[in-house]
Amino acid sequence: MFTADPGIAEIALLIEDRWQGRGIGTAMVRMLLGQARDLGFAEVRATLLFDNMRMRRLLGSMGATLTHSEDPGVMEARIAVGVMTAAAG
Repeated sequence: MFTADPGIAEIALLIEDRWQGRGIGTAMVRMLLGQARDLGFAEVRATLLFDNMRMRRLLGSMGATLTHSEDPGVMEARIAVGVMTAAAG
């Protein structure tokens, strides 16, 4: 998704519980980050619930920087597209 911030795209995904843990989320994030790179974005961000440990681990493995938001139950992940493609691509 395009954002009002130049050079930054936002991603969101939902994997149904019974399909989690099969690498689908990893494949989807890699695909989306590749698309973001091809479209010229420098960074991708995602908003996630603090207690979503699987997504925190997944995005962290892709090089994301995780920070708390103003909402105590919500975090923001930011991935520099060039960093991700070098590390996980």
